[in-house]
Parts: sequence; structure tokens; C-alpha cells
Amino acid sequence: MTRINFRDFVLGAMPGTKADIVNKSGVSQAAVLRWVRLLHAEHKIYIASWKPHPRAGAAMAVYAVGNLPDAPCTLPCLTKRQIRLRFEAKAKKDGRYDSMKARWRSKYWIRKAGAVGDPLVAALFGAARGQEARP
Repeated sequence: MTRINFRDFVLGAMPGTKADIVNKSGVSQAAVLRWVRLLHAEHKIYIASWKPHPRAGAAMAVYAVGNLPDAPCTLPCLTKRQIRLRFEAKAKKDGRYDSMKARWRSKYWIRKAGAVGDPLVAALFGAARGQEARP
């Protein structure tokens, strides 16, 4: 197939997000991303609306064929606290939360012991980094 055909496939799969266009057209993700960027720059397509990402991340643009102005993103941004709480809730649901908390606690105590000057921790981590432990 030629590049012209990929362009037609991408235009035929609209309206939709980039992921929807990949699924509808059957064209590879790299080709779809390139063609969406090129077609948007040529004003052949425009951003019709925005929708939130299903799992997490930035809002996704919904592209449509036409030469209209892009729709502004009016979705509210999450605060850092909301992002952290959502991440922790998903981790608790997956069962990853306990191991993550244990790793965070161990890093805290290693840093605290290193700050105080614990000789055992200093010897362990000094030798692990390729440095000789100081007496």
C-alpha cells in the first residue's frame, strides 16, 4: 500500500480519538500518529471535542474531518492530591499497595540510618556502590 491509501484509511476512520482511529483503520499506531499530526497541520481535520482518558493521563482529543477551529479543552485538571489518592486506590485494588508501602518504609529507614551514621548500613551500602567502607 502507498502512503496515500493510509491517509484515506485514517480519514475514513474519523471521528474518533487516535486510539479509535488505530482500531477502526487497521493502520499501525505510528502511521496514524504521523498522519493525524500532518492532517491537523494542513487543516484537513480538527479537534471536535475532548474526552477523559479511561484509566489515567491527559485528556484525549476527538478528531473529525473538516476545517473548523479546534475545540478548547474544558475538562477539569486533577490536583496532585486527587491523582495520588486515585493511584493509591487502584494499587489497593490490584494488591500492589502493601509491597509499595513496604518499599517506601525501607527506603525511609535506610536514609535515616545513613543520616545518623549507622556503621552497618554504611558498610553495606558503601561496599554495594563499589566504595570501601570507612572505619
